Amino acid sequence: MNDAGHVKTRILAAGRAELAKRGLAGASVRAIGKRAGVTAAMINYYFGGKRGLYDAVVAEAQGRLGERVAAALAGGRGTLAPRLAAAYFDFLAEDTDLQRQLLREVLDRGPSARRLAARWVAPLRALFERHFGADDETIELAISRFGASGGYFVYEPLLGAGLGANPLSPGALAQRRGQVVRLAT
Repeated sequence: MNDAGHVKTRILAAGRAELAKRGLAGASVRAIGKRAGVTAAMINYYFGGKRGLYDAVVAEAQGRLGERVAAALAGGRGTLAPRLAAAYFDFLAEDTDLQRQLLREVLDRGPSARRLAARWVAPLRALFERHFGADDETIELAISRFGASGGYFVYEPLLGAGLGANPLSPGALAQRRGQVVRLAT
């Protein structure tokens, strides 16, 4: 990777963390630049500003999720629904910032919340319709399955207090992953 690639990677990582913490409206290009070790001008140069960086962070995450889903679709042991559930859970377990970033935009009713939701959810819905059907019950089950994964990470602080343990510990994650996979069977 060249120097520009390293700089963009650092900016994306800093943007992901800052946007998850403060949301699009509250994040500052200066704070992101400081975290990445670059100037605000470099963020504007590479991404066209905070909105462009936000879109790039989401697009990068969608790409990683797409790779996970493609691998689950390609086969392996077990049936498709549990493989997809495991792939989605693993993705969220590795990128807890993304879940907070998306939720913050929705809760803040940011100007792009509906566009972002459509862009994020539409490919997942199309995947489910193609492989499992488009009837209302199938879609509702898919939403429930995704919620079983996503909700775990969104409510992690509350779960930790309620369980008296760290829900993000390797043991707790393995246990929840198994539960999510069983729900998909």
